[in-house]
Amino acid sequence: MRLTRLELEEFRCYRKLALDIPSSGLRLHGLNASGKTSLLEAMHLLATLRSPRATQERELVNWSSAEEFGLPPYARVQGWISDGREEHHVEVVLAADERRAGAIKKRIKLDGRARRAVDTIGTLKVVLFAPEDLNLVLGSPSVRRRYLDISISQIDPAYVRSLARYGRILEQRNGLLKDLGARYRPSDPAAGEQLAYWDGELVAQGAYVAAARLRYLHGLDAGAGGAFTQLTGLDRPLTLHYLGTVTLPEPQLERVIASPSSDAQALLARSFEMDLQRRREDELRRGVTLIGPHRDDFTFRLGGIELSAYGSRGQQRLAVVATKLAELRQVLALVGDRPLLLLDDVLSELDAEHRTRLLDALSTADCQVIITSTDRDLLDQPSLNGLPFFESTDCTLVPEPPCEPHE
Repeated sequence: MRLTRLELEEFRCYRKLALDIPSSGLRLHGLNASGKTSLLEAMHLLATLRSPRATQERELVNWSSAEEFGLPPYARVQGWISDGREEHHVEVVLAADERRAGAIKKRIKLDGRARRAVDTIGTLKVVLFAPEDLNLVLGSPSVRRRYLDISISQIDPAYVRSLARYGRILEQRNGLLKDLGARYRPSDPAAGEQLAYWDGELVAQGAYVAAARLRYLHGLDAGAGGAFTQLTGLDRPLTLHYLGTVTLPEPQLERVIASPSSDAQALLARSFEMDLQRRREDELRRGVTLIGPHRDDFTFRLGGIELSAYGSRGQQRLAVVATKLAELRQVLALVGDRPLLLLDDVLSELDAEHRTRLLDALSTADCQVIITSTDRDLLDQPSLNGLPFFESTDCTLVPEPPCEPHE
């Protein structure tokens, strides 16, 4: 899979950009705030329809755009994608909503036709490493859940649908819990009767989400250990462990991981339903759903030790890089596509030895790579010579020859 062309209009600091992208990828050098990261952000938006950085989509829009025409401010991102068999065009437009101050309307087109997000996500597949990804180890559980959601959504449209439905059902169920909790009496069966419908809906969608996450993380775990050893030369195993809130005995857990069948998923659904019944009084008292994939997490361990608590910053960073390399290989194994790899200033986060090991790993990945750095010398590596070199200045890209290697 290759992103062959990118066009931007009024996206962050880019007024207009048209960039043909070689099949190998690009090297981008520039100072901070020169537009490098925004370029990678636009590529990520094409793949996932979400920004990896912005908390609100309005941050992506140039609010002075279209002033001279009296039109609402907007941003447009377009990408042309080829997988060797088919070619696709994805367009995302973010425009200010004239009826609601500060609100943004998103319009999505795939091959010139308006489409829903679920039909477009994953047309381009990306794996992104950015310095803030250290939060995968150190951040809150919501950071790790979001990572899994974005990764799985690119390869499983059914996951996108179930996740969206689960979120809506969860909101409804929490509202009912708060309402019932205000007048709940332990001997009153009415609460259970009213919750029964929402329990069934929550279990149906939540079981799919949790099962998909379990299987995906199992694959990441299998690949991340080898990638970590490749990056470090250490034989201490890196492992990833899913921390689910649904009680599932080990034999049943293994069945769910081993098979995407409806029978295996039903095991998880039954346990989910039983756990909801057990925690009903707690949920009514607190007015919130306490069990389900919205509360799940996963953890990194090195040699059996919790990496977030006892690992060095270097070990934590390398664990994240290893996980992203495993993600790259996992997508290829599951759907046969090689994702676009986006590396935002990753080389400056590593010492010389680990930079060399990472570049060696990338040389065998056979994928399109977009790599950025504020240090030009870091991009002048023999293993990167196949990537054309661009200078980024004030959100303008200029192709340049690489520096001569240092003697």
